[in-house]
Parts: sequence; C-alpha cells; structure tokens
Amino acid sequence: MAHVNLPSTLSVAQWEKLKAPKTPATKLPDELKQLTKLHLALKWDDFDAARLKTADDIEAGQDKLRAAEKAAIKALRSQAETVAAAAADYETKAKADKSVPKDLVAAANAIAKAARLYAAEVAEAVDAAHQALQDKAGKLQADKGDEVDPKQLQQLKAKLLAAMATVRKQQSPRPMRFLIVRGKVNAALALAYAVGTAQEKQLKACLPNEGPYKVIKDKTAEVIWEQKAVTLVSDRVPAGLLKKVQLWMKKTLKLNVRLRLRASSGEVEETEGEDLSESDLKTATEQARQGITKQAVAARLAGLQAGIQAAVQAAKAAPAKSEIPALVTQVAKLVGAGSLGEADELIDEIEVLLEGDSHEADNDSETDNEADEVETTEDAPARPAPKAAPGDDEGRAAFTRRLSALQARIKQALAGASAARVKPLSDGVTQAAKVGRYADANRLLDALEPLLDQGSKAGGGEAARAQALEAWKTRRAAAVSSLKAVATQVAAAKHASSAKAVIELQAVIKNLTPEPASLQQVKDLQRWLADDDVVTDVCELAEDIRTPLLGALDQLHDAIAA
Repeated sequence: MAHVNLPSTLSVAQWEKLKAPKTPATKLPDELKQLTKLHLALKWDDFDAARLKTADDIEAGQDKLRAAEKAAIKALRSQAETVAAAAADYETKAKADKSVPKDLVAAANAIAKAARLYAAEVAEAVDAAHQALQDKAGKLQADKGDEVDPKQLQQLKAKLLAAMATVRKQQSPRPMRFLIVRGKVNAALALAYAVGTAQEKQLKACLPNEGPYKVIKDKTAEVIWEQKAVTLVSDRVPAGLLKKVQLWMKKTLKLNVRLRLRASSGEVEETEGEDLSESDLKTATEQARQGITKQAVAARLAGLQAGIQAAVQAAKAAPAKSEIPALVTQVAKLVGAGSLGEADELIDEIEVLLEGDSHEADNDSETDNEADEVETTEDAPARPAPKAAPGDDEGRAAFTRRLSALQARIKQALAGASAARVKPLSDGVTQAAKVGRYADANRLLDALEPLLDQGSKAGGGEAARAQALEAWKTRRAAAVSSLKAVATQVAAAKHASSAKAVIELQAVIKNLTPEPASLQQVKDLQRWLADDDVVTDVCELAEDIRTPLLGALDQLHDAIAA
C-alpha cells in the first residue's frame, strides 16, 4: 500500500507558529497531535503488494488490510474528520473575533480542507491496496500455471476422508451433501453438511485452467453408506461423471475409493476402488481438524458479516434466515471451546443460508470468457425423496416429542408481546424439520425456549419477575465474560487501536445494568442495545451479544409490565 503523506498543514508545529497570544479556545492542537500519532503508527508496508512475494504473503496482507480497515485505518480516517471539524469550529469563532489575525483564520480554513483531503486520500489508498493485492494474487496464480497448492490438496483430502468416515459410521446428525465441479478434463468432489461457495471455490482452485466449469449440487440429495461404499443418492449426476471424480481422486489426492451413485429409479452406477481402513479414516478426521485455525475461522466469519447483519434485519420477511444468529452464536461457543472443525462446518451452513436460492455462477475470467454453469435441484425433474439414512427415525422421533411438549407454549407466545421474536424462530424450526434437518431444528428450539414464557401474562407477579431477572443475569454474565476475554486478547495485541477497542468493550460492560429494576431501565437498555453503534462494533469484534441480551430483556419487560 502506497504511503499517504501527512501534509505539513496538519502539523501541530505549523499551527503553533501562527497561533496568536489571544485566540478562541480550541482542542485543535491536541487533535492534530493525535492525527500525527495515528498516522505514524499505521504500518503501511504491511499492505504493500510490491513487497509481498508469495501467495501466503498476499493472503496475510489482505487479512491485515481488512483488520486495519476495522481498527487502525478506521481510527485514522475518523481522526482526520475530527481535525476538520475542530478547524472549522475554530474558523467560525475566529471570524467573529476581530482581534484574531486573518492569517490564523486562513490557516484554520486550510487545515479543515487538508484534513478532509487527507481522509479521502487514505480511502483511495485503501481501495488501491485491495486492487493491487488482488492483482498480485492473480498474477501469482497465473504464474503457477497448472500447479495446485499442496496444502490445499491435503486439506481437501482430509475433509473428504473425514466426511466419508462420518457417513460410514451411519451416525450423522444430519444429511451429508455433495458438490461436484466439472472442468474441461477432470471432475472434483466435496462432501459436507452444507455445500456452497466455499467448497465451489476450493474445487475450482484444484482444477486450474479447466474453465468454464459446471457445478452440480443437489440440496435435496444425500450421501449415505450403502453396499460398503460412499453412495450419492441423486438424479442430478450425469452418467459417467462419477468415474471422472474417482479417477481425479486417485490421481490427484492419491485416494482410491469406491463410489456409488443411486438414482430414484433404483439404477446404480459404481466405480472401482478400495474400502478405506478405520485407521485411515481416523487419521484423516484428525488432520482435517488440525488444518483449521482460529484465524481462518475468524476470517471466514468476518467475510460474511455484511450478509449476516442483513439476514438478521430480514429475518421477519425470510424466516429461514432466522437460523443465522443462532448459528453465529454457536460458532463463537465452538471456537471458544476449541472445536474449530465443528465451527468451520457451521460456517459452511451459514454461507449456504446466506446464498439462499441464488444459483448464479461466477464468470471464470482468468481461464475462459465463457460463464460457468451451475446445475441445481431447480433444474431437476420431480422425484421421490432419497432413502432416509439409518438413525433418522430416532432423531425425528426425539425432535417430534420435544416439539409436541412445547407446542402449547409456542402458540401462547405467538399471541403475546414477544410474537415478533418468536415467529421467525418458530418458522425456522418448521422449515428445518420439513427437510429433515432435526439437529438444526433442535438448535432453533434451544434459542426459542427462553422466549416462550413471554407469550403469557399468567405467570406474572414476583415469581415471574424473579425468574426473568435471573435469566437476564445469566445472559449478562455470559456476555461480560466473553467481552472481558476479548478485551484481554485485544490489549495483548498491543496494536495502535487496542486502547480504543478496550475502552469500547469496557463501556459496553459498564452499561449492562446488573439488575434493572424498573420498566424504564429495561426500555432504556433495549433501546441502547438495539441502536448503539458501539454495541454493533463490539458484536463484530467479539460475538453477537445483542440477540441473547435483547431476548432476556423482552422477558423481563413482560414480567415487570404484568
């Protein structure tokens, strides 16, 4: 990233030279000092594509640039605007005071203009840095030609084997899905609980210079263990394609696995291959999870933040999106517990939910001018649902029993003050159960249960208020614990913006009233949590504390108002 020069006009020394003995009070010198401090603290070279030599360097540079945009660069641009405002304020006051020299008025005007121009130049430099890093990444990829990153192949192989191990055990908590990317010569396969953009990009990277690609994914199909082989139950896979997949796995991944394809008509296609040993599958599962880092999980989640926030806002209009906040919270818990593999799988699911029903293909401009083709279940003829995997009946029965026990309370809550929060979750439970995703449906019920008592005023009085207050204390304690942990990590990073971030985290903790006693206190907390920009920043930096805390406040609001 090219350095942006801090003009001498914005130097506090320059201002002090002009300052008259009698002048209006101003914080401008302090603001200029802070601007210089933030400017010098920013490590511009970290984002300079010209200094970065390898693909890993470029990726690290892109990660650092994205992080800086949320912290150091954001603070720098904000401070430039603060300087401009302080200078403009001084100029206004100085014009009204005839004793202030005209050159001082002109200097304030010049500072305001220079500060705004500087902020704009920083923004332009950031955009240019993104483009330069992207161009450098493309050049490195083109220079590599047909070479595929060995680490990526190793990770793909490990994930495939781990998924196959899950299928073989026939104890999968939810249906396993598949995605195939077919290039000009080869075809590659990914298996996961939720398949989407992440798997598509990974497979295309493993088939360099083979575009335009055709993507085959069937969101209603299933991968099961049948006849001692991994079996794709689908009508969407063309005849002969499975053989291409098996040959690619054998040649590229050194994985000679027997695959089967079973159509709804009963027609079966099989490939040659070997059965995998238990030790191979166990080792692969461990490798797949070891290859996932906290940084990688955080980067994936950060890249989805805009979509997640939009989905939260759109939850009422699109009930399926109501799963997303609960999944994000679960990801944070899994990361905290060190279960990075499971967290990565949930991010796959969030990504697929955010994609929704859009199946537009990317245009592979680096390898071909033709557009990729995406074939999905929307193109498929009607057919019977795939055969249920063993264990589904038990999961369905347990879910049905749980839902039946809650039905009356759900109906009551839908008629109460919390209906707006209950309905999206209730609809999400219904949608997940319809497609056999009982683990997901149960997760939504976990989020729904604390809200159910809000639909009825029958349990009012001191007992209800005490129960609601206890729920708030529990949610608040969890949020405070999480925020303190993040504050410790931020402080340890010793970044230029660490102090400001820690102050924001501490401010949020301080504003979380331990025991709101009046209805007005509860309303103030609800309004602050829903609208405050600092809370939004903290949710992006740490985890979504807003949703569970608002849920507890809704319950407390109803209990106090009863």
